[in-house]
Amino acid sequence: MKEYVLRIAQSGFAAGEVFDVDATNAGTAENSADIAGARAAEDSAEELRRFDEAVLALKQELSTAAQKADENNAAIFEAEQMLLEDNRFAGAVRMLISDSGQDAASAVRQIGQCLVKEFELSESSYIRGRSDDVKGITNRLLELLRGDKKRALTVPSIIVAEELSPLQLSGLGAALILGIITVKGTPSSHVSVIAGNLGIPYVYGSSEAIEAARACSRLVIDGEKLITNPDEETYRQALQRMEDSRKRAEDSGTDDLDRCTKVYANIAGPKDIEALLASGAEGVGLFRSEFLFLDRESAPSEEEQFEAYRSVVEAMGEKETVIRTMDLGSDKKPSWMSFPDEKNPALGLRGLRISLKEQELFKTQLRALLRAAVYGNLNVMVPMVTSVREIEAVKACMKECAEELTKEGVSFRIPPLGAMVETPAAALIAEHLAQKVDFFSIGTNDLTQYTLALDREAEGLEDYYDPCHEAVLNLIEMTAQAGAKNNIPTCVCGELAGNPAAIKSLIAAGVNKLSVSVPKVKATMRLAAEAEETLKKESARVTAAEGSLEKGTIHVATAEEAPENETLHVEKTMPERALRNKPAQESYDRTPSSSRAELASPVDGKLIPRDEIPDPAFAFGTMWQCLGIMPENGTIYAPCDGIVSGIAATKHAINFTSTDGREILVHVGIDTVSLNGRGFTVLVQEGASVSKGDIVMEVNLDVIRAAGLSPVVVVAE
Repeated sequence: MKEYVLRIAQSGFAAGEVFDVDATNAGTAENSADIAGARAAEDSAEELRRFDEAVLALKQELSTAAQKADENNAAIFEAEQMLLEDNRFAGAVRMLISDSGQDAASAVRQIGQCLVKEFELSESSYIRGRSDDVKGITNRLLELLRGDKKRALTVPSIIVAEELSPLQLSGLGAALILGIITVKGTPSSHVSVIAGNLGIPYVYGSSEAIEAARACSRLVIDGEKLITNPDEETYRQALQRMEDSRKRAEDSGTDDLDRCTKVYANIAGPKDIEALLASGAEGVGLFRSEFLFLDRESAPSEEEQFEAYRSVVEAMGEKETVIRTMDLGSDKKPSWMSFPDEKNPALGLRGLRISLKEQELFKTQLRALLRAAVYGNLNVMVPMVTSVREIEAVKACMKECAEELTKEGVSFRIPPLGAMVETPAAALIAEHLAQKVDFFSIGTNDLTQYTLALDREAEGLEDYYDPCHEAVLNLIEMTAQAGAKNNIPTCVCGELAGNPAAIKSLIAAGVNKLSVSVPKVKATMRLAAEAEETLKKESARVTAAEGSLEKGTIHVATAEEAPENETLHVEKTMPERALRNKPAQESYDRTPSSSRAELASPVDGKLIPRDEIPDPAFAFGTMWQCLGIMPENGTIYAPCDGIVSGIAATKHAINFTSTDGREILVHVGIDTVSLNGRGFTVLVQEGASVSKGDIVMEVNLDVIRAAGLSPVVVVAE
């Protein structure tokens, strides 16, 4: 038995027999010419006929794969079919056969290699990723031309290959695939997306591990570990874990998973909405509006933009739609715009810098967004923020647009404004930005390259590009905690949001939302639920190890232990130990425990354990010390003597500074920021003095419940 550590494309565990994909093939696109009947074609017409027959057969295979797949995976096979029909591939092969007298196999191999090289040299990471699809199509055409019989799995197996294509995955029989191991791969490849949607663990990255796996009869995949020749006990335990996981999935189903973290989808325009709705996503986490500005001869008009934004917002109904303002510059330069000659465009005129420089263009977009906001739950966010001054400039532009629309008699609504945190500068001043915006969205692709001083488009530096680097994760946590402290949500919308190796770390850091490509939505939902379950268990173990109170108990003023679901009333005080739910630590205390005043319950209701609060920022302790109360009514009281130090823009939360200098948060409901103040009546003003037990807010709990949200009141310090 030997263990290898590989890279994770899709997390999970599996145990089973080995199926060597490459052993079933006569060769690959790189070496197939010698064995595919390569010869100087005596009859070009015959070779064209053979090629067309192979293409027709492959189209049928792709069509069948798309029909068998769910909507997310079907889109991948449909995209491969379009690639097969592209003149740069099929047309070029036919021309090579006709003009050069090559046989069909040699022509397919040559054109396939050329197209792969072209794609791999592209500046676009998306196009580079499509090179795997070209390889898969090329290999399958060569197999068809050789007359190879297609082999599928007959027993559940872990498949081993140098690299794998979506078509190979489908042809093997996905229902019998227990796990995948390849040398080449990425978490964002189409094979990884399909594996994630099907719940198949997938690891890659070691030729040594692959060779060892091929020499085995059975394997175990456990997270990033590959175990070759497992002993009987290890193999038995792995089989049991796999069976337990399967039963849990059958019992719950993806749509019923108990998740606190919301999963949204990234889209490029209205055309993606149908697939998004089918995916079960909570909403649109990132609408890349710049795609409306590219591949055209002039800028889109206000009306054209308005119609695009409105159609998406209307289709989403009450679900949130976050639209990013034009993120142009760097590798996204419209032909109709002039850009300076920059040595490093990634550090030049791009994102919000362009918007603030080209204000008339920006105001046209803002006018369209303000008008579209009338039709649904639209939010606006701006890219590449580095200062508070930029946010203030955006707000000034919004105000001008609102004044213009008012004079014109045009209906509009000023939507919530968010900042994209893509630079270390933004993360480092997140505390200040959080006081100016309504939400954060972290773009981890750019945040990683700027933090690590590494061009993410540079070739040969893949081993240095690490979005899970401690520095990147620290900046993410810093941003999420600044957001939580100021009662605004934090989303991650970069590739890291769908990375199986990172989801647990993001949730533990306090991230509330993950936004991924549409095909990754279901897999990310499953992974988020699993990560939350793991974090809850870890939190429970840490709590027990620290000697804190058992789940469901608190210390009240009399130092007696209260049972779970104890009814609290405003006169019931909650001392420091109850709120912190951990032993006193002098290093943390800002004032001596003897001088710290007790807190009163801010609402009548039943106490619930912290780890049952339906928000990971609170439940997993990333919001520092807190407890939850299920309210009996909507009257909210001041928990201490002091002043009102802050009121959320959406009225769902109030900060208090007690007379002994503590900062206390009373947060009403989970995710109630989305109600934009509906159902909340705040009865105090910021800066007002309050006494313990004063009424500070009235809340209509029915409004919260009608929106499908939890009314739990959280008290945090």
